[in-house]
This record gives sequence, structure tokens and C-alpha cells, in this order.
Amino acid sequence: MNIIINALNWFGNLPGPVMMFLLFLVINLILRIGIGKSIKAAFMYALGLFALSTFAFDIFLGTVVSVGDAMVANLGLTKTIVDFGSGVTPIILYNPIVVWAIPIGIALNIIMLVLKLTKTLDVDIYNMLYFWGMPAVLVLTATGNVTFAVLSIIITGILTLKIADWSAPKIHEALPQYKGMSFPYVYSAYYGPIAYWFNKLFDKVPFIRDSNLTADTIKNKMGVLGEPGLIGFVLGIIMGLLGGFNFTDALYTGIKLGAALYFVPLSTKILIQGLNETTSVLTEWVKKKFKDREIYIGLDGVVLAGMPETLAVGLLFVPIALLVSIILPWNSVLPIGMLSVGFILVAIFMPFFKMNILKGAIFCVIVVTIELFIGQVLASYFTEIAMSAGYEIPYGSVQITNAANMPNLICVKLFELIQGFIS
Repeated sequence: MNIIINALNWFGNLPGPVMMFLLFLVINLILRIGIGKSIKAAFMYALGLFALSTFAFDIFLGTVVSVGDAMVANLGLTKTIVDFGSGVTPIILYNPIVVWAIPIGIALNIIMLVLKLTKTLDVDIYNMLYFWGMPAVLVLTATGNVTFAVLSIIITGILTLKIADWSAPKIHEALPQYKGMSFPYVYSAYYGPIAYWFNKLFDKVPFIRDSNLTADTIKNKMGVLGEPGLIGFVLGIIMGLLGGFNFTDALYTGIKLGAALYFVPLSTKILIQGLNETTSVLTEWVKKKFKDREIYIGLDGVVLAGMPETLAVGLLFVPIALLVSIILPWNSVLPIGMLSVGFILVAIFMPFFKMNILKGAIFCVIVVTIELFIGQVLASYFTEIAMSAGYEIPYGSVQITNAANMPNLICVKLFELIQGFIS
């Protein structure tokens, strides 16, 4: 048993591109693609993921976090709870219960595929470990019940796979290049159905319905100034100045964000190129093994983040999040964490608005409000976990939280209620 746990820990700690290279290499070999083609396809996917991670996370995310922090300090924003975002990752992965998310998640996915309860084959093992495992850690903290914690992994998996199945064809309609893929990415998947209904609401308002504000329409109207890279460049300068940067640093911020908006779409194309071999062969294999069935490859939500409209709304997410956090009278959460991953949240819901930037920006207000509510309700649990691990609370706040992942809220409150009934 220790060998299995150590192997899972080793695999779970691999760098993302390395993990996905090995995983897709094995999948390609199982599909009998051939050694040469298998290595090339897995490498192209890993290369695309590395480039995407570099520009989307190291440059785009890192710059957004830096300028977001500066805006918070320069504008004098303070709250009693800080959304620590990915800063909670070490304290979540430190709890051994998360390791069980991998075998439970894989077994659950296979069972649901065999029983025709899902169309998604989730190959994003790290996010299964982290996002399916996080509710388990919180439930264990809230109730002390291991059975409840294990059940929370199962509930999270079932809900996420079903939502990914439902969302996939709607995403394909707006973005046909992603056909054959679904996105069971827990952090953002749940905003798909909400965006679907809000799009119907938006279409009842003529000004919003007729806006047609996409990257192409902006480019057509503004010419060279409508290029995604230049839009990021301008927004970066404005955000830097709001953060109190001098002109040189604000200009550099604009250049970095502009570069991210230019190179992320190119990185995504490389990643999809690596997937094409796998998805085409897998589709044929599925047709033979599962007649009259459609199977999707389940991937990380960041794969969707390469569209220029997504990145533009992801940038707008930063000032929207800060403004909403100030305006809401009941809110005590400083949204630091969500500033850095807003573009991933945006990626999943933009296809439901046909990539309309105005609709996406308005919907960000709804998303931020929900995220702040989740973060506020769960703050005590995250703070308890952090303090037991010896972590300090940053930004002069009293508590930390992670304003993300709806199953966290669902599972914690469900099992607290059940425990109240049986105790």
C-alpha cells in the first residue's frame, strides 16, 4: 500500500508538462498509434502546455498578481478575510486524504463510462487530485468523518463529469476547434450552466444582445489598435498606473500583458495540434468499442483560455473583482487569489456568450459575487487548516480562504447537515 501511495505522490508532484507527456504517451501507445507518432503527439501537447503555462501563468498570471497587489495597496483596500487562491495548495496537498482522489476518481470515471453515465474520459489527473480532493479535506476538517470525506470526492466527481458532458456540445458550437474535448475543471465548470441562463437573460436586453463585441469586430472597427496584444498593452499600462507604478514600470506591465495576449493563442494551437492525433485515433477506437457513443477527452480548463476574448475579459476581471468586493456591503473578502485565475474562470463561460466581450464582462460581476460568498462562508475552515499547518495570514487580515470550487460549499454544508441529523 505504501508503494502505491508513494507512486501516486510522485506522479502528483511531477511538473504539469512532464505529467501530461507521460500520460498522453501511455494513452497513445495503448491506442496503438505507434512509438514515433506517440512520442511526437505527446511532446507537442507537453510543448503547448509548457508554452501555455509560461505565458498564461508565469507572465500573464504573475503580472496580474503583481499589479493587482499594487492596486490593492495603492487604493488602500483592506478586508478581514483574504482570498489566498493557489496559496492554499500546499496545505490542501499536505493532507493525505487528497491522495485518494486519484484512485477513487479514476475508478468512478471508468464505472460511469461503462454504465453510460458520462461521455467524459478525464485525463487531467492533477486537477482530479487537487480539486476533487479539496472538498474531502474541508469536509474532514468540518466533520472529522473520513467516510463523509470520501463521499465528497465521489459527489464532486459525479457532478463535475455530468456538467462537463452537458457543456461540451455548447462549447463546440461556439469553438468547433475543441470538438471531441470536454472540460471537467472543477474550478470553472460550474459557471457554464449559470452562464447559459444568463445569456438568455442578456438576450432580452437589446443593447447587450446586439453588442457583438468580439476580438474580430473590435479589430475590424479599430484596425491595428484592435489587436489583442495591443489591447492587453493598453489595459496593462492603465492597471499599472492605478497600482501606483511609475511610467516605465507601467509600460513594462503593458508589454508583458500584451505579449501574453499575443502568445497564449499561439501556444494553445500547438497544444491542440498535439491532441489531434490522440483525439482522432481515440474517436475511431471509441466507435469500435462503444458503438453509437460519443466520448470526450476531459482536459484542464486553461486549455480554453487561449482565445483573445477570454484573455481580454480576464484582464477586465481584475478591476471588476476589486470594485465588486468594495461595493458589496456584506463582503469581508479581499479577492487577491481570484485576481490571478480570473482568466480561467472566464474561459469556461465565454463560449456560452458566443465570445461576446460585453456579456462576459457583465457576467464577471455575477461570478465575483458568487466567489466572494463561497470564500466568506468557508473562511473558518481554510483558516483552521492553515493555522494547524503553521501558515501566517497575509495582507493584515484575520482569516484566509479560497474563493473557488462550488463543490467545496456543497459538500461541507451537506455533510455538516447530515452529521447534525445523526449526532
